[in-house]
Amino acid sequence: MRFGVINKEIKLLSLCFLLIFLGFNGVQQYITTFFSSNKAIDLGFHSLILIYLFFILFDPLSGLLVSKHGAKKCMIVSSIFYSVFIISLLSRSTLFIYFTSSLLGIAASLLWTGQNSYLIRASNKRYYGANSGFFNSFQSLGSAFGVFILGFLIPMFLFNVSFLIFSVFPLFGFLLLFGLKDLETKQDINHFRFVKKSITSVTALKLSSFWFSINFVFGLVISIIPLEIKKILGLPYIGILSSLFYVLPILLSYFFGKLSDIKGRKTMIIFSYILLIISLAFLLFSSQAAFLVLGIILLALNWTITKPITYALVGDVSTKENLEFLTALFWMIQNVGVVAALLLSQAFKFKVKTLYLISIFIVLCSLMVLAPLLKLDIKKLKEKISQEILI
Repeated sequence: MRFGVINKEIKLLSLCFLLIFLGFNGVQQYITTFFSSNKAIDLGFHSLILIYLFFILFDPLSGLLVSKHGAKKCMIVSSIFYSVFIISLLSRSTLFIYFTSSLLGIAASLLWTGQNSYLIRASNKRYYGANSGFFNSFQSLGSAFGVFILGFLIPMFLFNVSFLIFSVFPLFGFLLLFGLKDLETKQDINHFRFVKKSITSVTALKLSSFWFSINFVFGLVISIIPLEIKKILGLPYIGILSSLFYVLPILLSYFFGKLSDIKGRKTMIIFSYILLIISLAFLLFSSQAAFLVLGIILLALNWTITKPITYALVGDVSTKENLEFLTALFWMIQNVGVVAALLLSQAFKFKVKTLYLISIFIVLCSLMVLAPLLKLDIKKLKEKISQEILI
């Protein structure tokens, strides 16, 4: 596979995130096991809720800070907290872990708003999809390596030493971020006004339904679906089938990202909705192993297709003035989708079919909201959002 269109800045950005999430996602996969072994499993769930809560609450301000101070500076500052959080787990202090979980949520909003801003500003608009796919392949590779390597280290060194080793990887990513070219994002604008206008733009909110729906389904993937795998196929298959959400992006993200540059983002979005509905329909019959496996494979394929599209689509519909604010809005909405899925999974954990039917309904509603926008030319959609924010 040729990566001729990928420039130096995108390659370095991708490597930084590979290292950061090699450390963090590796540890994250084993957090509940870690707390369970210390008879404090509720602490793990509370920590996760705090991370997402502060991610959502701080997202609007992250757009302001990245726009004002630049993506590079915000990514550098925020990346430190991934190591701080991992180290805090070793303290076993409930208050300290809650504190670092809250800080990590704030840091994550800055890191990801900065990442999407930097990726778009460092890319030629003809290659938004290809660059997004390349980035997603590297980030997924780091996550996969992290889970795999930590799985070997924990039996050898137990949790404390293994987590301490993994806290170093985000620091390597932090150091490499200094090598990025500083892309100026400072604009002579009223930043607070742009924050308010961005989160009240009707068109942007309608468009964000795409982010909400795919991340709502991803919330099912990390909550209820592993329980279904254990029930139908057995515990060993959780790791095998869950790995598809890393393996397929590593192999295919660049291809699908580049394909979206060629075929157009709208075509790929429509295809992803069809794939998403079919996969959820298969999961309605998940009591049969074949349907469960097919549904999960299609969900992993859909995740592989949509992830680079979500990065690239921000570049398609934003201007240099509102890029960071729209990025923050879309990140906020997608995290609301994940949290909504986690809460519903808790409420309907004994009524899985009902949960899948609700999911299909949400995806169909999202498609209905998005359909009028998909009829518009991308340039027209960009102008419409820009006008609503500038009014």
